[in-house]
Amino acid sequence: YFPEPDLVPLAPTEEMIARARDALPELPAARAGRFEDLGLPADDARLLAFRAELGDYFEAALAADGEVEPRVLASWVRNELAARLGDVEDPAESRVEPAALARLVAMVSAKRISGSAAKEVLDVLAVEGGDPEAIAAERSLELAGGDELTAIVERVLEQNADAVEKVRAGNEKAIGAIIGAVMRETKGRADGGEVQRMIRERI
Repeated sequence: YFPEPDLVPLAPTEEMIARARDALPELPAARAGRFEDLGLPADDARLLAFRAELGDYFEAALAADGEVEPRVLASWVRNELAARLGDVEDPAESRVEPAALARLVAMVSAKRISGSAAKEVLDVLAVEGGDPEAIAAERSLELAGGDELTAIVERVLEQNADAVEKVRAGNEKAIGAIIGAVMRETKGRADGGEVQRMIRERI
């Protein structure tokens, strides 16, 4: 063995080693562990970690809205967004901005829009881009609530006195007819659980 005469001996310092280590990209296994620490299921954490482009998109969306629950956002990225990417492998190249998806998920969590309506909004975002709140408003997809929903529930209860009496008599199935009538009045723009709660409060 003959040492290369043009190369000087290299004795790396601890500082040099630390700098080199810091310059390395995060390994997928470490990233998956960090995602699990955020509350993501192991399967979601691994998929987002080993598909770096999805993981990057998830983190960008999470940073855009710190209020959204990471586990819920990850599910939307993995399932709903990924299904709408088509031939686009990197979601960053899609028309759905990370901040827009984060706002859409936050709208679902705040019960401003139903999950099915949110998927309809995402369909539009995937094709046209834009603002999820504006799309939901344009298409009248926001959930009825507040005074509007209260008035509808009370009107339906008056119109369905027979069903109300059946519920009071212990026939739990009858409440389904009342809930259905409210959902028809709101054209599906009401949260079923909230509607049932309001009906029970008034019976």
